Amino acid sequence: MRLAIFVDQVFWREGDTLSTDEPYILSPASFIESVDEIIFIGREARQAGRAPYLLDHPAIRLCPLPYYPNLYQLWRLSPRTFLEIRRRISEQARSWDAILIGGPNPIGQMIAKQCIALGVPVSLVVRQNLLQQMGTHRGLKRLAAMAAAKALDWHFKRRARNRTVFAVGRDLAREYRRFSNHVHEHMPCLMRDAQLRTFSEMHSGPNPRRLICVGRLAPEKGHHVLLEALAQLKQRGVSCHLDIVGTGPLEPELKARSTALDLRDSVTFRGFVPYGPALFELYRQAGALVLPSFTEGFPQVINESLCIGLPTIATAVGGIPLFLRDNETAMLVPPGNVTALAAAIEQVVCRPELRERLRSNGRTLMVDNTLEANRERMIWSSSC
Repeated sequence: MRLAIFVDQVFWREGDTLSTDEPYILSPASFIESVDEIIFIGREARQAGRAPYLLDHPAIRLCPLPYYPNLYQLWRLSPRTFLEIRRRISEQARSWDAILIGGPNPIGQMIAKQCIALGVPVSLVVRQNLLQQMGTHRGLKRLAAMAAAKALDWHFKRRARNRTVFAVGRDLAREYRRFSNHVHEHMPCLMRDAQLRTFSEMHSGPNPRRLICVGRLAPEKGHHVLLEALAQLKQRGVSCHLDIVGTGPLEPELKARSTALDLRDSVTFRGFVPYGPALFELYRQAGALVLPSFTEGFPQVINESLCIGLPTIATAVGGIPLFLRDNETAMLVPPGNVTALAAAIEQVVCRPELRERLRSNGRTLMVDNTLEANRERMIWSSSC
């Protein structure tokens, strides 16, 4: 079987080596263990280079799309760019046995329409609520983002009619079941069985007041809520140290806010740390993971922290409350609620029996939710 997969990522080449900078790629790439060939469809970087995540299997190749910086700048592209995308898909699609389209995404939807016309079976993967994500912007940018998101969301749901859809989280799955009877709840995971066995021998850090937050520094990730919660705790005499891992447009604003809240010595901005040993070491040093997002699909960092046995505090958004149980496998709080987030952090750092319960239950949960387990469920769902 020759499986094509559209992902809105940038791919780099260095000689015969193909790579990308987003760890999610490791999940669809694992399908090579069940199919004959995978053809990723995505943007090709303009220059040669190597990114952190290698795709070095001989049966994985790239159908390269013309480069564009991001979706916000699509409107600047020449019409010839879209014609070139159509030409490249037309040349290759007839040899594909099936295609997975990630979205909502305007390029993905254009490719889906073309593949449907060519008779290629199309399945959809919905990883995040686009309307919620765009709703975190401010001012005029929010109005434009919401208008575009509503149009994309509507068209993607039309494409879902009578097709197989893998949706992250109960709410997204419920929405898409209005359009298809073949919707499956999907919880992507990058942690393999072997990694889980290795991590089960590791222990989180000895200092429960050392926290870690991993994610892009963008409005929807809620870092400012976490900083406010830390300031509340400091006033109550519960001082914590936070490692913020990631980069993004809000970095200068968040650094200024941490200084204004008298948290300069309590917050370390680690920058981008790729998935791998360096990130795992930061997890190992931490006493708890905190994710204060306003919207999510299902963040991989939760899978990583559960495998390592790191107590997790997260907002009940997207697929998170579907997968985790409050006070059993994680502490769940409402998004944007500074007081609730501060209270959850205080409980975790001050109650050793709670930390041990979260650590033990989280690892047990991951036994049936590794990359291999989720991939097999996805393959079984596609064949039904």
